[in-house]
Amino acid sequence: MRHGVKVKKWGANAAHRHAMLRSLSTSILLKGLEADPQERVVRTTLLKAKMVRSLVDRLITYAKKGDLAARRQAARFVMDPKVLKGLFDTIGPRYASRNGGYTRVLKLGNYRAGDAAEMALVGLVEDQVP
Repeated sequence: MRHGVKVKKWGANAAHRHAMLRSLSTSILLKGLEADPQERVVRTTLLKAKMVRSLVDRLITYAKKGDLAARRQAARFVMDPKVLKGLFDTIGPRYASRNGGYTRVLKLGNYRAGDAAEMALVGLVEDQVP
């Protein structure tokens, strides 16, 4: 029985899960910095998209605070220093008036050929989605 177990394991150990979530959240933020609105989404599995949504929202909340402690907290998670700078300089001020829900997950309705995993698009909310 799974009483009290709150994390989905993905068949991977904790270090691998943490690395995948860090990489995916950095990719989403990097795509959010791009100029072309059609390229601001990341295609991934539905489960990964749902799990990374709360992490990206937390990082944007840190960017809205903008102080040194928030920057250090975000730096622990974001893998690229350029993305970290863009998060605090561009993305944080963009969502200054929004109270939450900075990411969007859209089901694609198709399944990956190798393992039949349901696919989804994940991106920032105020961006255009193709």
